[in-house]
Amino acid sequence: MRRALAARLSRAVVGCYPRRWRQRYGEELLAVLDQHHPGVRTVLDLGAGALGAHLDPAWRIDGLAMVRRHKDVLGIAAACIAGLMVVVLMVGGWWIAGWWSEEHGSPIPLSQGVAGVAFSPDGRLAAVIGTSLELWDVADRAHPKRLNYTHGDNNVGGEDPAFSPGGRVLATCGGSVTLWNVADPARLTQLAVLPANPGGVNAVAFSPDGRILASGLGDGTVVLWNVADPAHATHIATLTGQAGNLTGLAFSPDGHLLASASPNGTVFLWNVADPARATRTATLTRQAGGVSAVSFSPDGQLLASASDGGTVVLRNIANPAAPVITATLRFTVPASDFAGMAIGPDVALAFSADGRTLTSIAGNTAVTLWNVTNPDLVSRITTVTGDTIGDGEVGFAAGGRIVAGAPTTGDTLALWTLP
Repeated sequence: MRRALAARLSRAVVGCYPRRWRQRYGEELLAVLDQHHPGVRTVLDLGAGALGAHLDPAWRIDGLAMVRRHKDVLGIAAACIAGLMVVVLMVGGWWIAGWWSEEHGSPIPLSQGVAGVAFSPDGRLAAVIGTSLELWDVADRAHPKRLNYTHGDNNVGGEDPAFSPGGRVLATCGGSVTLWNVADPARLTQLAVLPANPGGVNAVAFSPDGRILASGLGDGTVVLWNVADPAHATHIATLTGQAGNLTGLAFSPDGHLLASASPNGTVFLWNVADPARATRTATLTRQAGGVSAVSFSPDGQLLASASDGGTVVLRNIANPAAPVITATLRFTVPASDFAGMAIGPDVALAFSADGRTLTSIAGNTAVTLWNVTNPDLVSRITTVTGDTIGDGEVGFAAGGRIVAGAPTTGDTLALWTLP
């Protein structure tokens, strides 16, 4: 099961618990889910717990009182049990389909949603994380072609993968970081699996020279690796202090700065000019919602951070120790609800090659282009809405005009050219 789907289903099942239970334990449990990586077992355990709580008289008092007022005991009880059964069957079906397809055939259709997408630097290859790692030839935008995919359990999961600047190495997330040789996509081979981390890895990013790989962990830690020789990667430094699952990483164009984003609404700015002596230069706050994407402008003067609360904050980082907010942009957050619980949208962010335009995508249904030529007077160029982008994460090609993601139906990579 995709980690993003498991996390959403876990939060949704929490919403099925009795109201009195949620009032007492709900907030604490959601905080625990944010700090870990829910899987199939997590969803099933939560479902069983919800059903048990509904059957426990200690938590049924308010519910029974409400039921008596409405005289609908059997109806509400049946609805609760039916809802939980749907979740269990959906999770079980997804897991079985994913396992069978990975072991015995092609991956399940991409229209079922993807957890991560990345373009190679030349824009001719796309790496997609679904039930497995898939490599696609996208040189012909109108006819993308699947070249290869992994079979079995390869510890591939998490969020967006990352290509090295030369395009010959790919890093994927999961319980740890896996490095792949993609120089010949038809002969995809595993170069190295970096030491596992209890909290898992949510984000990866290569430095502009390709010698350093940053990995963002589920406990808020950033680990820097020397990957000059990918098959023999070595640990450089571990950066601590940020809370929550790290959801985004980005190096500045000169490689001297690293931005790390967290669902608690903070962005840490690190000085990594000397990776072995990396230090935090600034803690950026004042952004509503969880920050899920960060991006530097091509000239390295601006840092943009996007949140699932519907904001993009633009900062001038000419002085990295004291970044200055130049604009706070607001975009529409598509409505998303499952079992009565609001679910944050997937958010992606990219600057154009000339740095004059910033593009944000929220929930794969709202694409907004901003004119950031003058960072103090940012204007909206256009907003395109609809639901043709499908479900799951999307990825930008270099330059920010080409976007890839899951299709609404079928099993081919969907590509769009933005205005």
